[in-house]
Amino acid sequence: MNRWKAFLLLVLASIILAHALNAGAIQFIGPQGWASTLDISSTNANADLLKRVDQQLRKTPGTLFQHSQTRITPQQYINTIVENMTLDMKLGQMFLVQFVGSDYSSDLDTMLTQYHVGAVLIFAANQNIVSRLQLKGLIQQMQQNSQLPLAVAIDQEGGYVNRLMKLNGPRPAAAVIGASNDPQKARAAGIQDAQDLAYYGINLNLAPVIDVDNNSSSELHQDQRTYGNTPARVTQMAAAYLQGLQQSRKVLGTLKHFPGLGSVTVDPHVGVAQLPRPKDQLEQIDWQPYRTLIQQGNVHAIMVTHEIVTAIDPSRPSTLSAKVVAGILRDELHYQGVIMTDSLTMQGITDYTPEDQSAALAVEAGSDLLMGASTPRDVASMIAGMKEALHAGTLSEQRINASVQRILMMKYEMGLLSLPNTASDK
Repeated sequence: MNRWKAFLLLVLASIILAHALNAGAIQFIGPQGWASTLDISSTNANADLLKRVDQQLRKTPGTLFQHSQTRITPQQYINTIVENMTLDMKLGQMFLVQFVGSDYSSDLDTMLTQYHVGAVLIFAANQNIVSRLQLKGLIQQMQQNSQLPLAVAIDQEGGYVNRLMKLNGPRPAAAVIGASNDPQKARAAGIQDAQDLAYYGINLNLAPVIDVDNNSSSELHQDQRTYGNTPARVTQMAAAYLQGLQQSRKVLGTLKHFPGLGSVTVDPHVGVAQLPRPKDQLEQIDWQPYRTLIQQGNVHAIMVTHEIVTAIDPSRPSTLSAKVVAGILRDELHYQGVIMTDSLTMQGITDYTPEDQSAALAVEAGSDLLMGASTPRDVASMIAGMKEALHAGTLSEQRINASVQRILMMKYEMGLLSLPNTASDK
């Protein structure tokens, strides 16, 4: 019997050692660590989160389900979900991750099941797209293995930035649509993109670009990614595109790139851009499309990119600046939806701060959804940084809750979350 126990202990130790060598120290001793090695992570303990929330709501005394004329609101439902989530689950919801390959890999599974990531980016450069059947099946498998429904994102702008070119063929560039001066063409492009994306299960388009093109040397101009060089033209076309894209409620759009890349020449992928306009020009040019579209009430997600806005915060990239994100986008433009970062792996951020600190700094600045991690190790490192910020008091769990509530509300608007059906109880 003693030999048998010793043998079992040796086998267990070998499994743990192999996992440590394969995963690396950060992942192994990180937020999930031993639990993931022994397959006793919080995923298993909370496998039926939405079912438990439904049962809790049915048993709640008072007004939720006891009166036939009373129905729970989306916000009440989302708040109840958040109350039932662990801290690790909440932090995971705040990540928009990428992955390499066309198959459902072990790394992807780890990010979804152990780190509870809330969103995944489909990216052709990462070899995620091979065929129509492959892509549709891959996304279905990701959704099946995710505890909460996933936001599945893609950059499908048209023209040069057409991630589905291989599968669906060419789509018109924003500059071509803008030059037509016909909002119906923009609306038709939105309808077409929604049909294309919904077929695969993609529900979040990282478009439209609403930068106002003021520099013929910029990458956006060269690649025809903008609708035009006036705020009025950009606003008109983006509004029509969003209407077409979102009318089915299966795919939502994302305005980008706040606070504005229309006049800069440095690509944030390779450096920190400078936006030197005075504030009155920023408001009249770069931010006018955001202001108008937000007021129209059809904006569910906005992407913040990496540039120094000298008139607002000359010391930090916009993604990490509370003066830009919270101060302008939240407080001055009164936007209450999801704010996502551009990729935190871009040089525009990594030149400024280490990867393990960038996520916490971005959340402190006001962002909700953090793009860029591509491995479990990346996610573990960023989560560790966020937990350090929580421990230090620069972040609070209340602030985390607010982000998760916004993310889940966006998923409700996508049709991914449904209010509990209590008709059978009446």
